[in-house]
Amino acid sequence: MPQSTFRNYVLKSLTAEDFALLRPSMHHVELAIKARLEIAYQPIQYVYFPETGIASVVATLTGGRQSEVGFIGHDGMTGVAVILGQDNSPNETYIQVASDGWCLPVEDLRSAIADSQTLPRHCFAAPTHF
Repeated sequence: MPQSTFRNYVLKSLTAEDFALLRPSMHHVELAIKARLEIAYQPIQYVYFPETGIASVVATLTGGRQSEVGFIGHDGMTGVAVILGQDNSPNETYIQVASDGWCLPVEDLRSAIADSQTLPRHCFAAPTHF
């Protein structure tokens, strides 16, 4: 599948070299509502690049209350903590609006980051258009 046909902005905006590092390990997934993508303080095993739908990032506050602190759509990816060199996040991430997207094992992302100086920067690139 050519890079230009992906709907996820992060994947579309990667250099061809960086995309080539990730593509062999990625697989397409359907993400059902409430699917848990990250569990707070647990090792992150996969990062996700949504093509449609929305993932919610939820923090647990003092007293057990929860608050949405972010969301991820087709312009982003989960697992930002991994890009920053962490193994886990203090937040939960789950699918709020059913979607599909691409899944990548964290170890393969780490390997690609080790082989590319530009990959981490492109994972944080803000979209300029959709």
